Amino acid sequence: MNGIRTTLLALVGAALMCGTAGAAYDKLPKGLARLTPEEVSRRIEVTDDPLEPYILVSTRGAWARGRSIDGAHANDVHLRALVDRGSGAVQWQVWHELVSGRVMRDMTEVSYRVGGRPQKADVLVMKRWSADCPSVDAIHTACNQYARLVFELPGSVVQEIADAYSPGHRAAWRLRFTDARGATIAGGLAPAEASGLVEAVTRVRHQHLTPVN
Repeated sequence: MNGIRTTLLALVGAALMCGTAGAAYDKLPKGLARLTPEEVSRRIEVTDDPLEPYILVSTRGAWARGRSIDGAHANDVHLRALVDRGSGAVQWQVWHELVSGRVMRDMTEVSYRVGGRPQKADVLVMKRWSADCPSVDAIHTACNQYARLVFELPGSVVQEIADAYSPGHRAAWRLRFTDARGATIAGGLAPAEASGLVEAVTRVRHQHLTPVN
């Protein structure tokens, strides 16, 4: 556990050293940029619980590694689609699990651009907790601070992200979280991930939904 914590603190420290307003998350990690929509689609996790009103389609298994972003370390970033098993309507969600060496305030909104125009969305879920706490005699005395952020995107925006995919290109689809005091954490999504999810949702709707007579 101490080894994991030390690694996370090093990653967080690197993120905070470059975490200025101008140091946005522009480039995807090389391994993530090499992923194709087809590879993402094959790694999609589908949860079809008959007790739930929707089928969960998630990219969580597509890229298991974390990455440094502007202001924190992204421990887990993935997309989810909730497919209504009756109507086939889809809710598109973005999940971020962030870790920092300092306390993160509640993020209230997320900013992004669609068709070249700025847009905003509310953060629907923000859960915070402490973990990886050191022993009492350790050099480092602070626990890592975790936060899980969830927000929704319209299907048209997810499709725009997917359409931005270009093989091998490292450009991220940029977004920025803002708290009540104006502090920000900037990140980005991989177009291949969005494209693979769109493909998987199309497949799930075809395979799982019962046609209405």
